[in-house]
Amino acid sequence: MMKKLILGIFTGMLLFTPTHLWAEDDFQYWQRLQIKAIDTKHVDYITYGELRFLDDVSDFGFWQASQKLQLDPIKYLQLGVNYTYLQNEAVDTKTKKKDFKSHHRLELEINPYYQVTHWLKFKTRNRLEFRWIEDAGSDNARFRHMDELEFPLKHLGPLQSIYANNEFFVDFNRERIVENRVIPIGLTFKLYKKTTFKIFYLIQSQRGSRDWSSNQVLGSQLSLAF
Repeated sequence: MMKKLILGIFTGMLLFTPTHLWAEDDFQYWQRLQIKAIDTKHVDYITYGELRFLDDVSDFGFWQASQKLQLDPIKYLQLGVNYTYLQNEAVDTKTKKKDFKSHHRLELEINPYYQVTHWLKFKTRNRLEFRWIEDAGSDNARFRHMDELEFPLKHLGPLQSIYANNEFFVDFNRERIVENRVIPIGLTFKLYKKTTFKIFYLIQSQRGSRDWSSNQVLGSQLSLAF
């Protein structure tokens, strides 16, 4: 019953995602690297980095680095405390020139997950972000929620699983959803014992002052553990 309920909810989220999420706009490439420097039963320490190439992959316009302390107090629950520094390219309203703006984020996470059956994993990520943004101050808190289904695979060589997820962002100042990200398909490959590689297709939709705009994203992530 639980398996059918989860599948039904997630299928509905993908099918009824607003049509603007599927509209073509900008094609981007996101490259991610995750290193788990400490890997124990109850405590993990992770370094995470990301680069984004925007404007049809012609412009390097975003980078971020995160330090994450992940706790596993009980089975099927992860807690996280993270610090993220990032710079993204923005257009100056006065000069109309592009320049990088700095962001600092303190992130708190509560992430339950479930092994529904041997062929299905369901996990969520609930993140509260306290953000300081250059020229915008510190009153920029937001909440992010992601649901993900992962389907483990066997006997397919390095291909370990197929996954899909949906994430929305709530801006507390604007009191509305301001961004949505859908990964309709992603693939996970196991390269070595503690090394995995993911490739995914993502649709990012952002709410502007008047309307939504969407970006088509090809992404990859290399994950190492020690």
